[in-house]
Amino acid sequence: MSLQVHERRSRVPVEHRFLGLDKRSFPFAFFVIGVFLLSTVAIPLVDKAIDWDDPVRAGDELALTATIGFTPTTGWEIESGFRAPASGTPGQSGPAAVTGGGGVTLAVVPDKFDGTPAALLKQIQKVTSATDDPTFRVDDDPTTLTTSSGEVGVLQTYSSVRGDGLIAAFVIGGTGIKVTAYGPPAQMKTAASDIQAMITSIRSTGSEGSGS
Repeated sequence: MSLQVHERRSRVPVEHRFLGLDKRSFPFAFFVIGVFLLSTVAIPLVDKAIDWDDPVRAGDELALTATIGFTPTTGWEIESGFRAPASGTPGQSGPAAVTGGGGVTLAVVPDKFDGTPAALLKQIQKVTSATDDPTFRVDDDPTTLTTSSGEVGVLQTYSSVRGDGLIAAFVIGGTGIKVTAYGPPAQMKTAASDIQAMITSIRSTGSEGSGS
């Protein structure tokens, strides 16, 4: 008798049933479905439709530190970084990244470093292969690279499943500058002159580096 009473109490009343389901649970189910569609479909579509639009203008310089900067190629997109003022000390500075056509990215990261550019390059290679890209493979021997202001660094090309790339390292007055550029092989070749120009534009804007 008690079992029959329990079954009658747990059965959904006819007026609340639809195709055997409890219509009273529909609002909650629709809410969950709506949140799922919003987060997995609508937001990604909107995000994809909005183009990143912060192009480099002629004369722009990005401040890596208060006294070190570089000039990105006009027309490339600034993903991160701080524009340096026309004169005076930058109010903000730090790592910078710019992107060109075809998915090529150039990133410049400053940090304290007391060793040589060659030692910094080896450190970058070790960190990259161990934590960032396990398919990282050095393609050739390092070469010496001198910026337009006279800063001497080293550069090495590499390849991975992500595409071709290069790493450059400079040490300016106790600040290590790590430069990476990567992208599809064909696009890297097309952007080679722009990449070289940006790397060689790295300079000391104050008393910190030897190129001042």
